[in-house]
Amino acid sequence: MLDVNLTGVIRCTKAVLPAMRQARAGRIVTISSVGGLVGQPFNEIYCAAKFGVEGFVEALATYVGPAFGIRFTLVEPGGIASDFNANAMKRFAAGGGMRQDDYLPLLQAYIAGVQSRAGAGGSYQTSDEVADVVLACLADPDPPVRLRTSPWAEAFTALKTAADPDGRKLQAELIARNFGKLPLENP
Repeated sequence: MLDVNLTGVIRCTKAVLPAMRQARAGRIVTISSVGGLVGQPFNEIYCAAKFGVEGFVEALATYVGPAFGIRFTLVEPGGIASDFNANAMKRFAAGGGMRQDDYLPLLQAYIAGVQSRAGAGGSYQTSDEVADVVLACLADPDPPVRLRTSPWAEAFTALKTAADPDGRKLQAELIARNFGKLPLENP
């Protein structure tokens, strides 16, 4: 999970940055998750990977972005309506199901909550809905650093993002504190 969700993002970004720096332009839109902002039960490794993605892109946005005209955006969806949960539950059951240990009541309650949110009006959105948000971001000449993809995702992360929902304030503050004015600021 760390290799794909974190190291893969780092490698892909580093592969395209030289050409974008030379062109003094570019757009990097990274799919993160609300799990990159809010740690969630039984998802600690996934959340760790996505927290890492958030820190990596946020850091690049403070100096590479403004100095070389590259726009960075973290897209932060909640759950995606897919067969993932059903397939995970099948693999879970095939592997022997729930262990009879101290975590069992917590895991059962968590699974029940996930299943209840999967219905209509819950936290899940379609991949097409997330793709529409990504396309709108790509069309935006001044995209945000952070972009949640649904009202549910906004509400879920509100405690962490209330002071700076799109990440622009923190980006500007970090640039000012660390550089004053960037020496290579893009004309």
